[in-house]
Amino acid sequence: MFTSLGWSQEAAGDGATETVVAVQESPVPVMVAGTPAAFDLTHDLLRPLLIAIVFTIVGLILFGVAIWLIVKLSPFSVRKEIEDDQNIALGLIIGSMIIGIAIVLAASLVG
Repeated sequence: MFTSLGWSQEAAGDGATETVVAVQESPVPVMVAGTPAAFDLTHDLLRPLLIAIVFTIVGLILFGVAIWLIVKLSPFSVRKEIEDDQNIALGLIIGSMIIGIAIVLAASLVG
């Protein structure tokens, strides 16, 4: 996967030509006529898909544990305060905590 760039430079007065070639590695795969595309189903598709599924499951489990801890560690009934007493401030605080935990978990799992 290399591309070559070339140019000519004439030497001083004698008519001789010097060719300079620079070789640069290309990050894009170069398709050569007559060769099949190198696509490995396991390496290129299934492995990243499996990793994404595992990270999703781990993230959901950690997210559920975090919400469970918020509810269990609060000195009052979160459900009663939000549903029965219509405590909007508590709903905003719990919602903000959930969004914050989700952002931290997403950043830690993605890398």
